[in-house]
Amino acid sequence: MLRNVPIPSEHLVGIAAALVLDRGPTTPARRLVGWSLAAAGVVLAARCVRVAGRVHLAAPDDLVTAGPYAVSRNPMYLAWALLHLGVGLAAGSRWTLVTLPAACGWTHAEVLREERALTERFGTRYRTYRTTVPRYLR
Repeated sequence: MLRNVPIPSEHLVGIAAALVLDRGPTTPARRLVGWSLAAAGVVLAARCVRVAGRVHLAAPDDLVTAGPYAVSRNPMYLAWALLHLGVGLAAGSRWTLVTLPAACGWTHAEVLREERALTERFGTRYRTYRTTVPRYLR
């Protein structure tokens, strides 16, 4: 099942860099908010994997449009961004202010490439999905 989970290296590198470069003071409130966001990211990623089922997301043979994919065309990437932000907040890392936008920009470039590939592969069906479901959030 893990082969279906696209683990974006940009977020893994960002999280690791934020933790290694700066683990500053934090407060119970910041830790609570941070770990809550991280947990929300994990739950969202798990829901994405469950809904995607046997579809190999790196080379799909069908569009996944149910569950979280009915609300966002890229919920897995949102999940990783939540995890990245949450871990950074919980650890008190100011570097997250640098690593998160960088990772999101890097991910966005990948999303644009994926959208071109999906348009080529699924044509009208993907174009219709694209007009009804936002890339990230509304």
